[in-house]
Amino acid sequence: MKKLYKPENEMELSLIKSIFDGEGIHYHILNDHFGSLHIGPQIDFYNARILMVHESQYAKAKDLIAYYINNTREEITVPFKSQYSIADKIRMIIEVILFGWIVPRNRINK
Repeated sequence: MKKLYKPENEMELSLIKSIFDGEGIHYHILNDHFGSLHIGPQIDFYNARILMVHESQYAKAKDLIAYYINNTREEITVPFKSQYSIADKIRMIIEVILFGWIVPRNRINK
């Protein structure tokens, strides 16, 4: 088995597993169930999930991963407003003082 890819999160791992199942590629996830037990930084061979495939199917699996990454990375670019207005900041401060909670609101001005 050869190391192929280290997914960024659980959703990406499940999508790649479903792609490989659909294409009939045999794979193994190193730390598949154990990796989700330990939160924090992902360290190889401790808690990072690593996708491994058989050497005979490595080229096909690598092409599928490259196709998946190229098609999904471009679609994720969504404009995000990272700054709050003065009114939002004052409202959040008042909520913290009076009620003890904070609910940030993200308004998009049109």
